[in-house]
Amino acid sequence: MPVVRAPWSSASFLLYLGGLTILFASVWLLSILADDYREAAFVGWSGLVLAFLSAGAFAFRTVGQALVAGLFAVSAVVALTVFLGALEDWLGWLPDNDEGLFEGFRISFLLLPLAVGVAAAYALRIFRFPLLVLVLAAAGWFFVTDLVSGGGDWSAVVTIVFGLILLAVALGVDAGPREYGFWLHVAAGLAIGGGLLWLFHSSDWHWILVAIVGLVYIALADRFVRSSWAVLGAWGLLQATTHFAAKWTSADFFPFFYFFPFAFLSFGDEGYDEDPAHLWAGPVAFIVLAFVFIAIGVFLVRRRRALPPAVA
Repeated sequence: MPVVRAPWSSASFLLYLGGLTILFASVWLLSILADDYREAAFVGWSGLVLAFLSAGAFAFRTVGQALVAGLFAVSAVVALTVFLGALEDWLGWLPDNDEGLFEGFRISFLLLPLAVGVAAAYALRIFRFPLLVLVLAAAGWFFVTDLVSGGGDWSAVVTIVFGLILLAVALGVDAGPREYGFWLHVAAGLAIGGGLLWLFHSSDWHWILVAIVGLVYIALADRFVRSSWAVLGAWGLLQATTHFAAKWTSADFFPFFYFFPFAFLSFGDEGYDEDPAHLWAGPVAFIVLAFVFIAIGVFLVRRRRALPPAVA
């Protein structure tokens, strides 16, 4: 079975939208069931959801709908995570909620990402759906980080190192089916960027560093021919701009603040005046950033046009 490829079209958009909607709706349903039923009953309900999604994946694969089958497979792996967590909770293996995510050595926590990683690898072999690579990378990150770190800054350092290893793997995979390499690049960019944002988010110099890393990400996007690095780099620049715009205007809300997984880090214990001042500085900062984006984009287009066709 060849690697599932989905060129952009109305049909592929609707299929992805439907598949991802099933994923989010399933997670929502499971969260409701977890609140409404006791541990043993929730194991049964989560197992039923897992069985439904798994059956859907194999059914769509049988009728030749590889893209839909892959999306169902992703949802099934996520449902497996919930099912295994519910089973461990029922058996009393999960630690107390007041423990940190990566604190201590807990076999029960290590078993979850290990099992999910094995399931994602198996599903990837069967369905050959590249998005499963992202699930596999996430499971690997959680397992390694929980195994060798104890939370806090050390977990961020481990995350950065894991991201660099993922990048090396992604560059090796790029020599083969590039569809698999795409999500490895995404995972590597998120891991490196997330770790850096955790470590550097408490001062103006830290956010200048974030902006510089954003520019490096955009350069890597051109070097690797992977637009995911440009997307993540642009978000880093937006977050740095948000930090300084909020500081200059003494306001506590900007449009890009809530649209990034690590955006909350841009506002720590800093205080802002009740009466915002220099509000004009906010939009002006983003207008300047917009022209920076445009200038970089124009430069990359001209640079690519100047290259020989084979190289471009």
